[in-house]
Amino acid sequence: MEEEFGFSAEVGTVGLSLYVLGFALGPMCLAPLSEFFGRRPVYLVSWTIFTLFQLPLALAKNVATILVCRFIQGFAGSTPLANTGGVVHDVFAVKEAGYAVAIYALSSADGPALGNVISGYLAQEAGWRWLFWTYLIIFGTFLLVIFFFLPETRSTIILARKTKALRAATGLPFWAEHELVKKDPGHLWKVTIVRPFSFLWNEPITYLCAGINGYIFGIVFLSNEAFPLIFGSGNGGHGWTHSGTVNATFGAYAVGAILAFLLTPLQESQYRAASARRGTSDPEARWWSSLWATPLMPLGLMIAAWTSYPHLPWIAPLIGMTMFGFGFYIIIAAILNYVVDGYGHYSASALGGVVFVRNIVGAIFPLFSSQMFKGMGNQWALFLLSMVSFLMVPIPIYFFFRGKAARDRSPYCAEHANED
Repeated sequence: MEEEFGFSAEVGTVGLSLYVLGFALGPMCLAPLSEFFGRRPVYLVSWTIFTLFQLPLALAKNVATILVCRFIQGFAGSTPLANTGGVVHDVFAVKEAGYAVAIYALSSADGPALGNVISGYLAQEAGWRWLFWTYLIIFGTFLLVIFFFLPETRSTIILARKTKALRAATGLPFWAEHELVKKDPGHLWKVTIVRPFSFLWNEPITYLCAGINGYIFGIVFLSNEAFPLIFGSGNGGHGWTHSGTVNATFGAYAVGAILAFLLTPLQESQYRAASARRGTSDPEARWWSSLWATPLMPLGLMIAAWTSYPHLPWIAPLIGMTMFGFGFYIIIAAILNYVVDGYGHYSASALGGVVFVRNIVGAIFPLFSSQMFKGMGNQWALFLLSMVSFLMVPIPIYFFFRGKAARDRSPYCAEHANED
């Protein structure tokens, strides 16, 4: 793409940043809309836009088209980031939601890594335009799955529909509470804009989890730059020239996350035992696995840092990155479970605030990550990130022992924490 349109690598990074910026802004509007209009229509409309905008990208004649379409794609494609948490709450009782959120967290951790693996080989062998043609086919297939198989899960919407049908059948004045809610533009503006930002500003659980999530993903976005530099032909790397092979190293994150996911039954057993002792759900028990898994993040990055020299075996830094991916998944799953447990029906809005911070970080950090690694060198840049990661180690300890105090200071969270 850079060769065809003649732009610099920095401009290419802007395209990624605009896409992630769309991911940041989208949930702030789409998540609360799903709480108002229902999950299904928001998924259908947003995913249709996301799918159709693969077409102008595949046919793009200039870089401006790519930049604009990438932002729109990011905005429309962001629906699952927050709405999935809402759907999980709709379908599962709080004490039963852990496995569903674990799968959600796995997709969040593994999706970008596996996307890099697939796109690297596809772009190398078929050209960059075929990336978007392939995505058009894949996302179009998922759109059909959503259309035919995804039912409405939001209880207030389901009740309103049943009440409307009952009213039509009997002629009696049955009304669901949701039908009586104002739907004027001013109210919709308040729902779509004010609620997620209000959560992010006024709810300690939301802004604390958002800050942690953003901090972790900042480290991830920066460390992503290490893979092409360690294994590629520049910056003192191993000298691999096939972009597909270089991108395949991102799979280390995916392997670590999958290994961590396999321990979900252990985490769930601890959560259920704690909830049984308490007599109701115990959200703080969601942090149990992260108490011992979070240190694997800095340790993994430190191993990757000092084994990334080209004269050492290439597998060594990947072992470190796998450890990092393991710890990364565990703490992300803890955050998502904690928010879904705490906010009940408003999980989507709360998660909208959480992923907003994460994706703002993701839009900014790639703009200077390459310069950081090239300026400091691969080893010292990764070592710096490992030191920064050590600051994460006390976070799960705080939430495990003191999280309830933060929940009690969060109005919505305090109201909905004990929904089962």
